[in-house]
Amino acid sequence: MIEELGAGIKAKIVDRWKLMSETDKAHFINQVALALSVWGSDDKGRELVVEVLQYMSQNGTSTLADFGIYVEKLLESKSGSGRIAKIKRASLILDGYRIKHSLPSEPHREIPM
Repeated sequence: MIEELGAGIKAKIVDRWKLMSETDKAHFINQVALALSVWGSDDKGRELVVEVLQYMSQNGTSTLADFGIYVEKLLESKSGSGRIAKIKRASLILDGYRIKHSLPSEPHREIPM
């Protein structure tokens, strides 16, 4: 799972975590917990979390609190998967969470320098 992330991606995640506010950290934790409650906390559920983290790092998001936005990316990559219904359900739940807590629907991205 997390071992599959390259050292560069792990470093980005740790750097993002250090720069995040306590509120954003709580939103990230809550969104991952909600996703795992639907996907299961087994290896397959954790693999989906790792995939979302990979999408986030590739897209240049500046906060892990954007986790829920990137779950929809899994729908594209897992279209033939038996987990598609669970991914859709998690996406809907996370959308509701983000709306309830007034989180943006667009990711925060770094501006390349």
